[in-house]
Amino acid sequence: MSHSIKTFMRAAVIGLALAGSAVVAMPAQAAPSISFGFHVGGPGHHGSYRPGPSRHCLTDREVRRLLNRNGFDRIRFIDRRGRIVAVRAERGRGDFRVTVDSCRARIIDVDRLRRR
Repeated sequence: MSHSIKTFMRAAVIGLALAGSAVVAMPAQAAPSISFGFHVGGPGHHGSYRPGPSRHCLTDREVRRLLNRNGFDRIRFIDRRGRIVAVRAERGRGDFRVTVDSCRARIIDVDRLRRR
């Protein structure tokens, strides 16, 4: 194919794509409530992460579970105000201060306090 035919074909494909995505006027209706999050797990599962206004922050039990999965035990909450939670926990042969973002379900800082 020549260069001009390829250019014409690309322009035609782009034109059809744009024409197909044109906005069509719809009759006014009551809009249903829409959630743009996602759900992980089956019925009754409450540990899913949902971004946006319906965000689910972890409960104390879920924070403990997150830390246990990362090797921490003997977890004691130091500060649980707001979405950033601070705990004192043990892992291996040391004591640590662990900071968790409970709304993003992430450990954001680990500071060793002492060795045992």
